Amino acid sequence: MESDLQSDLQSDLQPIPFERDDLDFLRDLAAQRQIQYFNARFAQGKITSLSLLKKITKSSSMGIGKGYSIQAFVDGGYGFATGLKFDQESIADTFHNAADLAHWSAKFVKNKFSIAETDGSQTEFTISQKISLGTTSPDTKMTLLREIEDEAYYDPRIISTSVNYTDMEVENIIYNNFNRFARIRNSWVFFILQSIAREGNRQEGYHISHGKIGGFETLEEARGLGKIASDSSLELLNSKLAPGGTFDIIMDPLLTGTFIHEAFGHTAEADSVLSGESILAGKLNSNVGSELVSIVDNPTLENRFGYIPIDSEGTPSSPTQIVKNGELVGYLHSLESASKMDVAPSGNGRAGGFSVLPQVRMTNTYLEAGDSNLDEMMAEIQNGLLCVNWKYGYVDPIEGTHQFKMAKAYKIENGEKTQVYRDAAISGLTLDVLQRITLIGDSLDLDAGYCGKGGQHVPVGSGGPFVFLKDMVIGGQ
Repeated sequence: MESDLQSDLQSDLQPIPFERDDLDFLRDLAAQRQIQYFNARFAQGKITSLSLLKKITKSSSMGIGKGYSIQAFVDGGYGFATGLKFDQESIADTFHNAADLAHWSAKFVKNKFSIAETDGSQTEFTISQKISLGTTSPDTKMTLLREIEDEAYYDPRIISTSVNYTDMEVENIIYNNFNRFARIRNSWVFFILQSIAREGNRQEGYHISHGKIGGFETLEEARGLGKIASDSSLELLNSKLAPGGTFDIIMDPLLTGTFIHEAFGHTAEADSVLSGESILAGKLNSNVGSELVSIVDNPTLENRFGYIPIDSEGTPSSPTQIVKNGELVGYLHSLESASKMDVAPSGNGRAGGFSVLPQVRMTNTYLEAGDSNLDEMMAEIQNGLLCVNWKYGYVDPIEGTHQFKMAKAYKIENGEKTQVYRDAAISGLTLDVLQRITLIGDSLDLDAGYCGKGGQHVPVGSGGPFVFLKDMVIGGQ
């Protein structure tokens, strides 16, 4: 998909001074060095980071950087080298370094394979910025952040807040020996706000995040989040320790998204499947959940944090159906995993920066909406829990187990929400949980965050609707 979005205001980030013809010499070098596949990525970007504690500036930084990398491949062996100077001689030297490493590593490959050729078209994408991040002063950004943080202090029991904010503008060029040339200008905003409340000896906190593709105008959409965070931290002052046991539960969209991304999504990444580190290995075209369950990874959602028009290997983005009506119908792929499995790449080869290798990564991953609503789900529960948001957790993709600590939960009695609980945790076997889904809400929402894998972090969206599950094990008091 080619975006027709254009910047309304120009950034101060200057374009990378290359067109496709300027890089064609790399294809000649590849032929000379008998390199079967290469991927060259050039990047330059500008990042601003601001943090506040109790409405006082704690730190501020701004950085501008640029560089490039070349990934070379031959007979299953890879070489990877990086550089900083954008001139042909330096780029050629870096190519030779990558080629040397590729031929060396190929000597140790037991199962040789080839990278399947893909489309070689030329594309360009620019993400719209109504208010340019690059031309908005740090003082203007900090003023709005203080206003959002100040919303949290509507009650004297709010004793502290913190805000950590980052925005980035980046331009990337991707060029490979299949004659694919892509130029992508992207920008985004992300921050986390935490509010802490105290009454007597009790102290509770709640965090909320906001991430959006675009310019400074996206931060305006975060107004009101300070109060929302404080609403929950104040509510938790009256919470009780959650009881342990087996309950019918409802997960809210944030907890649903965490489960779909962390417990299930990583197991659908084809590199994990190939390495035997996924419970989904060997399960393609088999049942993995209730027939109500359909799961999608969709990088084409332009208003979501995981939007990418093209991945780090030059593959255009497109939605990937992972589960359809309970059946596992697809994995997420990079060029390598797709070549090994003899399927088309899905556009999920993502790198956390030019200086690291692409890996199979999610984008916007979510459980598709159903046809129920929250009131119908609540009416089904005589003694259960409404589980809201998440704090932390762990997963084991090999064993297929998980545990997530909820931000809060509510007791449901006879279809009504009553007591608020703290320190509740949901745990179990991932595929067993998918089988326990009996009702799915008719609208969905996605949360923004950064996903970590292999020491890299990339922007993602994760979410879904409200979901009703039978007989779930809840850890608590």
